[in-house]
Amino acid sequence: MRKIFTLLSVMVAVAAVAQFSGPGFYRVQNAGTHSYMGIRGTKFHPTMQPDAFWPCVLMLKDSAQVTDPGSIIYIPSMGETSLCGQGVSTYSMTGLMLCVDTAQVREEGKPSYIATTEYYKEDAGVYIHCIFRDRGNGFTAGTKEKTESRWWIEPVNEESLETTYFAVKPASEAMVDAEGWYWTTLCCDFPVIIPAEGGVEGAYTVPEVTVDGGVCYATPVKLWGQGEIIPAATPVLLRCSSPYASGNKLIPTGEVANNTTFPLVNEMLQGNYFSNFTNYASLSDPTVTAVYVPTQSTRASADNLALGIDADGKLGFFPQAEGTYMPANSAWLNIAGKDLADVTAVYLTVPQEPEPVVIYGDADGDGIVSVNDLSTLVDYLLGFESKDSDGGFNLLGADADGDGVVGISDISTVVDILLHF
Repeated sequence: MRKIFTLLSVMVAVAAVAQFSGPGFYRVQNAGTHSYMGIRGTKFHPTMQPDAFWPCVLMLKDSAQVTDPGSIIYIPSMGETSLCGQGVSTYSMTGLMLCVDTAQVREEGKPSYIATTEYYKEDAGVYIHCIFRDRGNGFTAGTKEKTESRWWIEPVNEESLETTYFAVKPASEAMVDAEGWYWTTLCCDFPVIIPAEGGVEGAYTVPEVTVDGGVCYATPVKLWGQGEIIPAATPVLLRCSSPYASGNKLIPTGEVANNTTFPLVNEMLQGNYFSNFTNYASLSDPTVTAVYVPTQSTRASADNLALGIDADGKLGFFPQAEGTYMPANSAWLNIAGKDLADVTAVYLTVPQEPEPVVIYGDADGDGIVSVNDLSTLVDYLLGFESKDSDGGFNLLGADADGDGVVGISDISTVVDILLHF
């Protein structure tokens, strides 16, 4: 595991400047409607034309983008580019490249951008230049630049945690365990850092289901804690201190994953990015909608149990309604092949903490045995405060000879370790 130490306690909140600053994770907001772009992954038209975008790009309103991984978009560059998210890209879904450039005007005092493309209109034998916009009822294209064809690009990273951030929350405030922790699930195509001292306590998986007295239980096992990274494309359970998104922030990092096989698997947990969704069926009539089902979505079955609560308020995994689809960007418990036929409830128990990994001789807690551990041991034995700024004094590692006591003999043991490297 890679550990990232964040200094949230000394971060200074600054107003987010909506602009592109290099390859990374962004949200794309329309300057006219203030809705955000959310990638859904449905191909619509078999031929290249600008209306191919609107069934696979859902415009998000009312702060829905805060908890929607589909709104976290990786933009590699300006100019000719493709917007990446949810394991797909706008090019892979439509066959059209976008050209993203700075607009000539600022909107509400912020830099804005325009996105254009050209497609070949066969019946006319000409190339058509199109400017993308949000008319309030979908992502489409026109030939004139208007307010709704200009976009803000907002960074989503550690520096923007106070203004523009990604977060999670349970489906309801009732999804809380006996110890007062709230639970939710996540499966997204980008790695995330669990901020130190943040609301998300850790990410868990479920390796097995046990049966006691005819009742099934799942004991979550912790994989990553605060300051560590949840890898992309990994379905996980998240234990949180707050039922609200603002209390459970995560930091997108790295690059998006390119996955072509769904669902994704982590022990008994499965997950993917897509579910069925409703979007506009006709841009000429904003009252007409349709249900779209991405090819990557997973239909509910008796083997796929979603996180929820029963009639008594007990937290666990339960079947979804027949004929529905598993929720987007979620993880669920798959019990196929586990001799759990006809099981309709698997209850969550107290999580297991991983066994600590002890590196004998690692007195300063930096993960390796080095000369610095000798000075740390000497300082400790002389009563000096450890000067190490990373892990502090590691009592378990300092007991290099494993006799249960940190003493002079541990210094010689560390020397032996170093000499035999």
